[in-house]
Amino acid sequence: MKNSGRFWRSKGNRAFPGRSGRPARLFLLAFVCLFASCATTKVTEAWKDDQFRGTIRKVAVLGVFKEPDTRKIFEDEFADRLRARGVEAVASHKFISDAEMPDKDAVIDKIRNLGADTIIVTRIVDMETVQTTVPGRSYLVPRYYGYYGTYYTHIYRPGTIDQEGVAYAETNLYSVGDERLIWSGRSSTELSATRYELIQAFVKTMIDRLSDDRLIR
Repeated sequence: MKNSGRFWRSKGNRAFPGRSGRPARLFLLAFVCLFASCATTKVTEAWKDDQFRGTIRKVAVLGVFKEPDTRKIFEDEFADRLRARGVEAVASHKFISDAEMPDKDAVIDKIRNLGADTIIVTRIVDMETVQTTVPGRSYLVPRYYGYYGTYYTHIYRPGTIDQEGVAYAETNLYSVGDERLIWSGRSSTELSATRYELIQAFVKTMIDRLSDDRLIR
């Protein structure tokens, strides 16, 4: 990836000692579920400015999404995980309204006034989805009516539309002072879970990669 210099882009189990086997099995099940949820996002490409020698102290987190509630959930999750790594982080929705988002100058001014030295921006760059239609069907359900015995009633279950696919995102970390691109990562996320689970998986993967690239601890 090229450093564009641009700050903004438009678009048989064993039990634990002294305990029954059930807690151990529940622990292992929880661990497997956690691992599975975190495996939905993969970093496909990453770039780092090797000349960067600064220290990331305060980060403004900005998610570019059409849905305001998605932006809020995403930014809060990202900021919380950064703070857990010892980095002061602020979700941008707390001081930048959705109406102000397209105005680059207004956004930069507010971030500088906040005292942030860096900003991390995530946006969706592409998406591939496949819809699978499950047709409706009728079936018989046994019911009991007083002492007259069992009878059957006709029930219709409407069809459903299941959506699966992959979302491709770009996450860029900039220095606020000179609007310099410090780090950039491209990722793919399988759309196979709830919105919140997808956000959790995505953010964890990005945080881990930033740590691997020695930008945060």
